[in-house]
Amino acid sequence: MTEITRNRTIRPSTRLEKSKSYKIDTKTVSRGDILVVNIDHETKPFRKTFKFNGSDVAHKDSINFRINDYGTSIDISWSGATPLGTATSKATIPSSAPKILAKKVVDKVASKPTTAHLKTSFDPISNADTTILILGTMPGDKSLELGEYYGHSRNRFWKIISTITNNGLPLTYADKKALLLKTKIGIWDVAHKANRKGSLDSAIEDEEPNDLKNFIARHKNLKIIGFNGTKSQALHDKYFDKKNGIKYIPLPSTSPANTGINFDNICNVWRQILTE
Repeated sequence: MTEITRNRTIRPSTRLEKSKSYKIDTKTVSRGDILVVNIDHETKPFRKTFKFNGSDVAHKDSINFRINDYGTSIDISWSGATPLGTATSKATIPSSAPKILAKKVVDKVASKPTTAHLKTSFDPISNADTTILILGTMPGDKSLELGEYYGHSRNRFWKIISTITNNGLPLTYADKKALLLKTKIGIWDVAHKANRKGSLDSAIEDEEPNDLKNFIARHKNLKIIGFNGTKSQALHDKYFDKKNGIKYIPLPSTSPANTGINFDNICNVWRQILTE
């Protein structure tokens, strides 16, 4: 039995007030799996975990949850499947700290606003055939706004992948994801969430890593992990050991901030991921 993990963040800042429904992709869940869904909030100290039997979701493309935020509590209701134990969850948001701790809490917040720029990464794009995984740090502001990996118009990632795999440049996000699956390339980020003002990797603080160990265990055909930029590799090495049987390749960043290498040269380096 394999646990398949999905992480979702409640993001009021990027959704219309009436849009409170969130989708969980279940295409890769098999009948014998357990689907684990971790839900947190972009600004509140809220985290809730739900588990589903694979037999309940394996035949579906997705399931959905809807939230009702009452300020001091959040209700979560599911459609498409019933979590193990309960169908609806109500979680209370912790109130302010006790008076005896008030000064320490205020001092800490004043010196370092730890949630002022809290951001959360996306689920990975991959399937059982994935042999190459490209790891970034975490999505930039434009990507978070669009809900797409490498969403900035000047990020060279999609142009590089299409060039080195001899495919046309995909124009829609659906086509971009299809290109990755066709070429057996997966993408994810090392950080599940972090504080970052703006989109520069150098501004990442207080990061929490994604469950890369579980990802590797579930993707039996994985042979190569490429790091999209030096910060990605540094974060990986901070939290994870390298696995035998996997080749790790540092790659120049595709970020618009990396102006020190021209397109032909960056493609030549990135072609290393296709050598196995």
